Amino acid sequence: MHVEKYEKTAVGHLLKHYDRTAENIGNKDVDRSMSSLNYNLCEREQGAFNYYQKRLSEVKCQNRKDVKTLCDWVITLPQKPFTERGEREFFKVAYKELCRRYGSENVISAWVHKDEKGQPHMHFCFIPVVMDKKKGILKVSAKEALNKRELCTIHQDMEKVMEATFKREVGILNGATKNGNKTITELKAEELKKEVKSLNDIKRGLISDLAEMIRKSPKLLTSITRAVRLALGDEPKEKQQKERSHERSR
Repeated sequence: MHVEKYEKTAVGHLLKHYDRTAENIGNKDVDRSMSSLNYNLCEREQGAFNYYQKRLSEVKCQNRKDVKTLCDWVITLPQKPFTERGEREFFKVAYKELCRRYGSENVISAWVHKDEKGQPHMHFCFIPVVMDKKKGILKVSAKEALNKRELCTIHQDMEKVMEATFKREVGILNGATKNGNKTITELKAEELKKEVKSLNDIKRGLISDLAEMIRKSPKLLTSITRAVRLALGDEPKEKQQKERSHERSR
């Protein structure tokens, strides 16, 4: 599980991405031929965007461009064995628990995507509405709805709910979530670190092989050096001058 927060200007595009009505989807992992398998656990009669606008008008929201008016919990099906029925039950249970925490009236959509690489996952999108205790009114505040305590406890709470349903450990808690929530950016950064490490391992292996070749044939180093200079357009001037003189004499 991980969460992201978005401003008003991003909402329209995001909702079209979730329901796959966007003409251009930047995510190359999406297989359009599989999109018919996706389903929404929160169908709004007037449409997701219209409902978003309606609900937003019913609560206090600061008129600033940087206000986060939509939050998206991404819940991924764990790598545990699940039947098709078990998979649907997993997302239904997750949906019900998140509705309890953030209010079903604040939920905009809850699309389950099965047309991307990797495990199926759900985008639980909601307006972060909380009670303004001083004024006694409902207001939009992602900072309060997703405070530090919430981010530190939601994974444990979700695991307990899942275990009560499936009567076994489900796998919500893992290396990325046992110490609290991590954002998409943080998770991608961790993946990038792994990729860089792998790339460095490969480079070290290639350098090791090259060093062994040079050890066996020291003259090879001269050829490699010249090849690199040629590739960089930095061939020795003496060689260039000789070739120019030869060309003029022809």
